[in-house]
Amino acid sequence: MIEGFQMQRGSILADIGGTNARFAVLNEAGEITKVKIYAVRENPTLFGALCNYKETECEGYTIAALALAVAGPVLGDVVPLTNSDWVCDRGQIAKEFSTDAVFILNDFEAVAMAIVDLKINDVQTIQAGEKSARHPLIVMGPGTGLGVAALKPIISTGGFEAITTESGHTRYSPANDRERNIIRFLSRSLNFVSAESLISGPGLVNLYQANCHLVSETAKPCVPADVVSWAREGDNLCRQVLDDFAAIFGSFASQMALSYNALGGIYLTGGVLEKMGVDFDQKRFLERFATNPTMAGLLNRIPVLRVMADIPAFAGLRVVLKKTMGLK
Repeated sequence: MIEGFQMQRGSILADIGGTNARFAVLNEAGEITKVKIYAVRENPTLFGALCNYKETECEGYTIAALALAVAGPVLGDVVPLTNSDWVCDRGQIAKEFSTDAVFILNDFEAVAMAIVDLKINDVQTIQAGEKSARHPLIVMGPGTGLGVAALKPIISTGGFEAITTESGHTRYSPANDRERNIIRFLSRSLNFVSAESLISGPGLVNLYQANCHLVSETAKPCVPADVVSWAREGDNLCRQVLDDFAAIFGSFASQMALSYNALGGIYLTGGVLEKMGVDFDQKRFLERFATNPTMAGLLNRIPVLRVMADIPAFAGLRVVLKKTMGLK
């Protein structure tokens, strides 16, 4: 070490999905810095990617804590990810970094916690509604999978409690004959057609294949980005796929909103929406969101917002470290 050089205290933040793992350093000023993205398929283990990040990006830092948001149910100190072969092992990480301050959260639990710190320019209003500070809010987002979490206000303290869910893995209930035909086709190859089977990156490909079947066309090999790109180029079948995606997402969001009485708002995020940009049909989403003869009035009162902040899980992990470690 250079004489006179003083190490900074810092914390590592990690947002680990089925496709990408994003790492960053939270410095002493509370700034999120040194963001680096690793492709999960190009790295055999989470631990290996984390050690590489430490070696390449953390020079000059003493790592005081780590907060990791992982795409899977967190039931103990060893957490397998749902949509990859990676495993998050708290004990292994604590030993490598010589700290017991290792916090593992579900990825959408962290995103839910981020809502507390979001600024007005971090969100886009889709439906203004009438926000209630006394009711839960829900955050949901399609990526490699479909994440859903709730944030429940604690009236007595003015704080919040995050509630993790695996709602993306519930069976999707089709809303009409068209969707019943889509589900029937997908059931041939999928043992269980969940909401995540339709509202995710892989879900876009599933919807594309189902639409090809419905019009007796041969589906081309593709990835989710291809479906969006073809729609932008004017392919009518792929435009129908994006319409189906928005409608099905609206139906699912409606079910979640009613299940939680989410008058605190519905916040939409996720890598798929980020890549879709303006091609996510917000109007179609809202049409289906409020398609409930009994509860349309309530659903129209619920604010619906699109999170535009970059990597919102990092903001949520910062909130967790502020609460648990007293960090800025």
